[in-house]
Amino acid sequence: MLGLTVRIAQRMGIQSESTLAQCTILEAEMRRRLWWAIVLFDARIGERTQSKTVTLDPSWDCMVPRNVSDSDLRPEMKTRPANQARSEALFAIVRSELGDYVRHSSSHLDFSNPVLKPLARNPQNGSNQEGSGLVKLEETIEEQHFKSLDPENPIHFMTIWTTRGHLAKYRLLDHHARLSNSSAGKTEVQRDAATSYALRMLECDTKIMTSPLTQGFRWFNRFYFPFPAYIQIIQDVRRRPHGEFARRAWEIMSDNYEVVSMPRSKSRDDSPFVQMMAGIFLQAWEAFEAAFAEQRLPGEILTPPRIVVRLRQALAKAAGHHHPSASQTGQPNTMGDMQGISGLPTPMPTPISYAPQGMIHGIGMQDHHAPMPEDMYSEFVPADAFLDAEMHQLDLAHLDMDQLDWAAFDAQLGPSLSQN
Repeated sequence: MLGLTVRIAQRMGIQSESTLAQCTILEAEMRRRLWWAIVLFDARIGERTQSKTVTLDPSWDCMVPRNVSDSDLRPEMKTRPANQARSEALFAIVRSELGDYVRHSSSHLDFSNPVLKPLARNPQNGSNQEGSGLVKLEETIEEQHFKSLDPENPIHFMTIWTTRGHLAKYRLLDHHARLSNSSAGKTEVQRDAATSYALRMLECDTKIMTSPLTQGFRWFNRFYFPFPAYIQIIQDVRRRPHGEFARRAWEIMSDNYEVVSMPRSKSRDDSPFVQMMAGIFLQAWEAFEAAFAEQRLPGEILTPPRIVVRLRQALAKAAGHHHPSASQTGQPNTMGDMQGISGLPTPMPTPISYAPQGMIHGIGMQDHHAPMPEDMYSEFVPADAFLDAEMHQLDLAHLDMDQLDWAAFDAQLGPSLSQN
């Protein structure tokens, strides 16, 4: 249906300013709003389904809608109204401005449609300071939009923190895109920068999900679960347990984990998603524990972070559910000798070559056209959240892929795929 919607909109010409020029000011502005709503939704669905989104590209010239309220648009108008500092359309307008930047960025076009890279406004080259375009965009948005906003207003609060979180995400993805073709290894400064972007993503997400002001908008935020941030942080704290952000990272991840788990009505501790990710998280914690032991002061005690405690409990519960003891079944427990992280049984590793196609690219856990079972990873994220699929730009080389139990995903997805 979404694809059909995009095609109808294109047939109507609402993506073209030459067509919109033939409409009244009111109708043209409404069509711009509609086009940007369709394109941004299509872009997010493309991330979820691992498809290369081609709608969000520089091949069309529909302008970002004006930052005006509905009451400021009238049928008799002859000229476009001027932008306002505040309006009821603020959230949608700022999102459109971010989308307009992304569709002209080299890092986005390099993945979605490299043929259009000559049209990029922000080409990647060694002379540009990393993320300079995004830094300038953030400064512009803060000055033009946020400076006059009321943080006690729900729409204003949601706009401020959603935008800051998305800017951090774009800076993280741009960082990896710029360094992906570099033969030189990353410097400590570059690693710190990437992790700082990821931590910022989680902090913004936590800020939104814990505020009573956003109670009516959390469905939207769950649609943008910050999964790339978790991957970036966990691989960095495992590689650099002595790093500047390591201890703070565990607290920030724990805060966000508790928040995104809150809306869940029932746990799925045997979720394949938990079993897939828990091994990676607990490996990183073991590296941190070892680093702490080397530098521990007399009497100093290391307390496991809340996210580690929860994941250990989830693995223990799942192990007890799937592998009952011999006294319960009367049969020998063949898993008893397979001890994994922290003494817990771990899933039997499956070679990476047996993973479903596209799994690593998007951590998508689904066929390109198949719906994902909502309860599949409900222990880790809310049931109506979806994973970011822009993982093509993250450095996954240092993840221990033997901890990913692909067979569990096949078993979980098989019935749902056969029904479609």
